[in-house]
Formats: sequence, structure tokens, C-alpha cells
Amino acid sequence: MNNQTNYYFNYHNYPQQQYFQQNKGYIKDPRYYYSQQQLQQQQQQQQMANNYTQPDISGPPEISEFEIQTESILGDGSFGTVYKGRCRQKDVAVKVMLKQVDEKTLKDFRKEVAIMSKIFHPNIVLFLGACTSLPGKLMICTELMKGNLETLLLDPNIKLPLITRMKMAKDAALGVLWLHSSNPVFIHRDLKTSNLLVDSNLTLKVCDFGLSQIKQRGENLKDGQDGAKGTPLWMAPEVLQGKLFNEKADVYSFGLVLWQIYTRQELFPEFDNFYKFVAAICEKVVRPPIPDDCPRALKQLIMKCWDPSPEVRPGFSEIVSTLEGIIIDLSIPDEYGAIMWKNHFKHVDEATWKDFLNVFANFVGLTNASTPSMSDLLQFSPNLNGSTIELNFKCLKAIIVSPPKGVGGQEEEVVNMEQFGKVLAWFGNLKDDGSQILDKIRQLMECAWFHGDISTSESENRLHKKPEGTFLVRFSTSEPGAYTISKVSKNGVISHQRIHRPGGKFQVNNSKYLSVKDLISGEAQALGIATPCLGSRFLSLIYKSQISGYIN
Repeated sequence: MNNQTNYYFNYHNYPQQQYFQQNKGYIKDPRYYYSQQQLQQQQQQQQMANNYTQPDISGPPEISEFEIQTESILGDGSFGTVYKGRCRQKDVAVKVMLKQVDEKTLKDFRKEVAIMSKIFHPNIVLFLGACTSLPGKLMICTELMKGNLETLLLDPNIKLPLITRMKMAKDAALGVLWLHSSNPVFIHRDLKTSNLLVDSNLTLKVCDFGLSQIKQRGENLKDGQDGAKGTPLWMAPEVLQGKLFNEKADVYSFGLVLWQIYTRQELFPEFDNFYKFVAAICEKVVRPPIPDDCPRALKQLIMKCWDPSPEVRPGFSEIVSTLEGIIIDLSIPDEYGAIMWKNHFKHVDEATWKDFLNVFANFVGLTNASTPSMSDLLQFSPNLNGSTIELNFKCLKAIIVSPPKGVGGQEEEVVNMEQFGKVLAWFGNLKDDGSQILDKIRQLMECAWFHGDISTSESENRLHKKPEGTFLVRFSTSEPGAYTISKVSKNGVISHQRIHRPGGKFQVNNSKYLSVKDLISGEAQALGIATPCLGSRFLSLIYKSQISGYIN
């Protein structure tokens, strides 16, 4: 944002046609009389103000070469080397241009600096400043990131669940959407996974604008005699062929990015000849194979992005919207649960407890357009005080709400999208069960042996030195919708046994039941469980419900 000074002229603006008297040569006002000469001077001042061009102080912050210290190398490129460095007591990434700088390289460097100094978005690497004064020591400083997406994806030892990767894809799409929505339009021209950097929170940001171009909206560009710009493997067919192109070239590249994000495989390993590669991409329309298990919506998006016709490819606004839907489907496998979230919270990963409570109650038919919201009913209706409905929502809140993130509990409690998906997997589906899910949650919490969402190590701590046959039931930490029985066996050994849920029924060994409660009762002797382990946080909620009232 430009830090420019506003200039004002201290004068009164009066309607000239109303007060100007030609014969007398002055503007009449109840308080002032202006001579015609004064009026002309005033008009000249106004014209000067209108024509005034404020000084351009929007250029990149200049950083002295003596303020930058380079350390280890992070990567190399055609324009120079990227180092980890320090500048003004802060860790930064430093891009040092090649020592031999010709006129074209210098021009490209200054263009990159100009572009980066004008782009500010959470999903674009933050530009901090540049050293542009000495041709032999040209440097760009940006925020330091943890690594790039390509390295993460191709490392089999790094666990990256698909939902995490899809959120990273959305981050990248948001960054490019910002570029494409600017006026003039920024085209990245080298969009690939190695140019998508990741911070410590796995937030993804677009970087490397050395090949980027600026164009007017609706304008098409064409590469000159120097040839196409970018990395051939990621390049759109029209760019490879030297044809007219626009921002849809970035969309093609993003289709390949999505493919690699999903498959975690190298791109086009079968090609080692450039001309055969170009012929395959442009003439035979060869694309990487999409695995059969790829989610349908994601497969369709990838195929639209890398379509040979730029007109068919979606814009990044549509890409972001589609990715949001894919993320919801992955987080909430329950069809009706996903529909509920898409209809009310599509653009966010979490909702306030109050908003979620009202939407959920309406969705399962407990309230409607003609009734007050559920939050108002629970707070102001005396008929619900101490009722089963009130207790049901207390139990739901206990199992689905994340603690406040603000200092001192200043922020509202929230419901995370993924936690909502887990709750539906544990207790049923909205289509068949509806509001009965609330009864199922409460009935399970009434069992002294149910401890909910605790880890394996925590369950072992609670069972430590307990008598043989002491047990607890908790949610499985590895299988969605499943439960785990943790128990003390002979000689104090603590073991864990999974309760699977095939077809909606709860199964342990070869026995199936309609509920976990029925399973524990029916299989207690066979499982060697007898005494519930104390310490469940839910029991106090159940037994205090009659006197505590609803906690809004």
C-alpha cells in the first residue's frame, strides 16, 4: 500500500453559477466577498490540486548489501541462487542474482522486484525488500519458508493426508486467484510444485515471479524470438507451440500441480526428448494417468484444468470453489453432513458453536423458519431447562467443540469441520438418524466406561495399576468411525481391541450389535472386562445437568 501524503487546500467551495455576478465581478456570500482576481487565483489552485501528481514512493524498500548476510544454499535457478540469510536481525530468504549481469538480466530482475513489491496476500511469499543499487550485487529478500511442496510430496517418509494436501492446493489456488484478479493481471508463467513454498503450519505460498508477466484484462500475449518462458514439463500446449496465451496457461500448470499433489509422483518420467514431449502434449494430448481411486470431483477438476482448449479451463475462482467442496467431502464423508456444511459454512473450516447449533438443529428438524433459533430456545425457554433436548446439546457440545483459541477465553468456541465429520462417523448419519444422533451421543456418555476422544497413551495412564478386568472404551485413533476397548489383562498388561463398524453395526470378533453399549453388555465375559475405569469427563456433565443449566 502506498504511504502517500494527502494534500488539501484550505478554501471554501461555493456554487459559482449561483453567486457569480458578472457586472460586479465577485462571488457574493453571506460571510465573504471574493474579488474576481481572488476567484481566479482560487480556481488556479484548484486546477493545480487536480493536476498534482503525488511522488511515487511505492517502489520496493531498498536494502543495503551490508545489511544482508547469506548462509546456507536453499536452491539454485537460472537467475541465481537462493540462500538462507539474515537481514535486520530476521531470518530471511535471499535471492542473489548471477554475478554476470547483462542488460536483459538486469531488466528481468527489476521487473521481478516491481511485481513482488505490489503483491500482498497471505498465500504469496512476503516480499521484504531488495538491493538494486549495485549491478553486481542484486538481491531480493523475502520471508523464510520451511521448504517447497515438491520436496514434501516426493518424500515417502513424510505423512501428508489427502485432506491436508487438498488444503494446500486451495492455498495455492487462492494465491494465483489474487494474481489473476489484479488489475492489470499478473500471469505467473512458472507455476509448479517447487515454486509453492510451505511454512511451519503447512500453509502454502506462491513464490518466484522472475518469469511473471503483466497484461491488461482480456489481452492475449505471445512469446518473442527468445522462445517460451517457464519450465517445459509444466507448460501449457499453446505456450509450447508459441501461440497466443493468457492467464489460462497458469490454469493448465495448476492441473499438473493438482495431479502431483494427489499422486505424489514425478511428472512425465517417461519423456527424455523435448521434441517428442512437445508432440505428445500438443498433438496427441498426452496427460499423466489419473488413478482410479481419485475422488470424482478432483478428477474432473484436473481434467478441466489441463484441457487443450484454454477456453474450457476454469478460472481460479471456480477452482477455489471446487476445492472447497472437495475438502468438505473429505472432512465429512456423510453425504447429508457435507450438504449441511456446504450450504452454510462452505468457505470456512470452522464455525462458532452458536451458529453450528442453530444450523444443525434446523437441519435435523428440531427447529424451523417459524420457530426461534435453538440457541434462543435453550437460553430463554423455561420448558427446555433440564430437558433431554438441553442435555443432548450439552453432550454434543462436549464432544464436538474445540476450546477457545483466544487469550483468557475471549474468542468464541468453535466447531471444526473435520471434528463434525468424525462425530457423524462415530454415531450415525444424518439421512437415517437425524436428531437421533443426539440421543446416541448422550446414551453413550451415560456409560461410566466411555472416555471419548483420548489417546492410546492417555488410556494406558488411566488404566495403570488398575485391577484385572478394568476397562474403558474410546474412539479409535486410526480407523474412522471405529472404537477401541482398552483393558487390563492378566499380570497388569494393558491391551487394546478394536470395535469395527461394518455396515453401521458394531463388531468385535464375529459378534455384531446395534450399539456400543449393547456390545459391551453382550461381550463382557468373552472380552474379560468387568469394572469401568473411572475418570470420564462426561459423567460430571450428565449428573450435574439438572442443576447447572444450559451453558450457551
